[in-house]
Amino acid sequence: MQYLIKFFWVIPLFFLFENSVNAETKVPDEQSTSALIQGLKTGGYIIYMRHGLTTRKDESRDKSLIDLTRCETQRNLTEEGKSQVEHLGLLIKSLEIPIGQVKSSPFCRTKETASAVFGEYKIDEKLRFSISMKSNESEVLGKYLLDSMLASNDIEKNTVYVGHTANLKDGLGVWPKPEGVMVIFKKEGNEIIFEGMIKPDDWPNL
Repeated sequence: MQYLIKFFWVIPLFFLFENSVNAETKVPDEQSTSALIQGLKTGGYIIYMRHGLTTRKDESRDKSLIDLTRCETQRNLTEEGKSQVEHLGLLIKSLEIPIGQVKSSPFCRTKETASAVFGEYKIDEKLRFSISMKSNESEVLGKYLLDSMLASNDIEKNTVYVGHTANLKDGLGVWPKPEGVMVIFKKEGNEIIFEGMIKPDDWPNL
């Protein structure tokens, strides 16, 4: 439990803005975005990416009918979202950002995002969308994400998770907005340090 005690010394920094850090209240400027990218190019960071743009009108969808094997039962990437993640994939390659293990939620929108941006990936069932679950179930998935980050040890490449908003909020107190944002962390000893966010429009042009 020692790592949890150390971690919560970091958490208060996340709650300076309405109990969470989000893209609306703490937007990285050009210089800090550049610094984040330079850091990523050296490897050893953790990237939590929220899936690309989706069809928001599908919010009325009956979530109890979602079938993870059938994309048509889910909220999926729009054509703009598909273009968005393909463009981000080109940027990652052109900037020569080293990518190590990539884990994705089992939803179609996250798998498609992971494939387009990072290439090969593995499905992790415990990264599934947690917002519609009971609070105790959401907490379990959030803690799983934190524990998984703490277990990462790749110092040469960047470890990647592609998922949803609620999992990161439950696990680390950070709300990833907008869709397509990358939230950057650094593991230091037994702590996970929030470094900043890179929104899709913050990336430099090709």
